[in-house]
Amino acid sequence: MTVGQKVYRQFVLRSFEEHQYDLGRTLTWCERHYHKLSEPERIAMNHLSVKERNEVLLEIINMGLAKY
Repeated sequence: MTVGQKVYRQFVLRSFEEHQYDLGRTLTWCERHYHKLSEPERIAMNHLSVKERNEVLLEIINMGLAKY
């Protein structure tokens, strides 16, 4: 996992847990609160490809499904 993916993963995971593992609400929250990231975190995330972001989301989805 790249540094950017780790940053993205942490950002999404914080919200995922707060939103009771509801991915739709989580992604909406993340989009609206992108400004809460530090500048280095935003830069790292901006360099991710679609494939890299999707890999992170797939891992998070699988984690959430395992909880049920």
